[in-house]
Amino acid sequence: MARILALDRGNDSLKAALIESGHIARRWREVSAHPEKTIRRILEECSPSGIVISSVVPAWSMGALRVLRKLDARSVIEIGPSVKLPFDLLVESPEKLGADRIAAAAGVAAAGEREAVIVDAGTAVTVDVLSREGFRGGAIFPGQGLLARSLHEGTAALPLVDSGRKDVRLPGKNTKEAIAAGIRWGLVGAVRELVSRSLEALSGSAPVWLTGGAAASLEEHLGVKVKREPDLVFIGMNLLFTLNAEPGRGAAD
Repeated sequence: MARILALDRGNDSLKAALIESGHIARRWREVSAHPEKTIRRILEECSPSGIVISSVVPAWSMGALRVLRKLDARSVIEIGPSVKLPFDLLVESPEKLGADRIAAAAGVAAAGEREAVIVDAGTAVTVDVLSREGFRGGAIFPGQGLLARSLHEGTAALPLVDSGRKDVRLPGKNTKEAIAAGIRWGLVGAVRELVSRSLEALSGSAPVWLTGGAAASLEEHLGVKVKREPDLVFIGMNLLFTLNAEPGRGAAD
């Protein structure tokens, strides 16, 4: 039975999953995400037969591959534009395209979809367009935490607020409430508009897929029916490993 370890390094943390025969059997989440200590420990705990990496942090990627070479890990795939994909990349400078965006689109392809709008709401929010012709790019917008920090750090008096708070009312009756309302409903409005405009580039029946840590707070406000899949990136990573794995392939071969 194939045991694939998927390492998804985002801006804020490392998420990992052990995928057995297409199903997630175990999960890890590391905020510090120190490559050597973290990867060594996870490998000891799960003994995978293959590894697939998606990372938006280049320094972490280099460290992770260095560790895997030290450990003589085999069947290691790093997601990027040079690997075999289930779609063409119809963007300028594909080498700069984030691995997470590629993996999310691959997750949609794994579900049998040939076109879709894909929303990944994490540290940054991406709204991408997958058409029958290929991956066409999309939009990138700051997520809730980035919006909160930018207001605090870019002004003299505005406080840092909890961007994930659930009790957001409008109008806000004080500065903190006003900031929370602006972040929450401003983000909802931005994503709703980006989804609407992205759908215009596709057929009228194209689905909208939603994933990421802030997905639940967006789902009911986008004005369209969505397919929410928290593990969309892991699903795509598993597909990309299957498409690219070669027996005996080592880290960064």
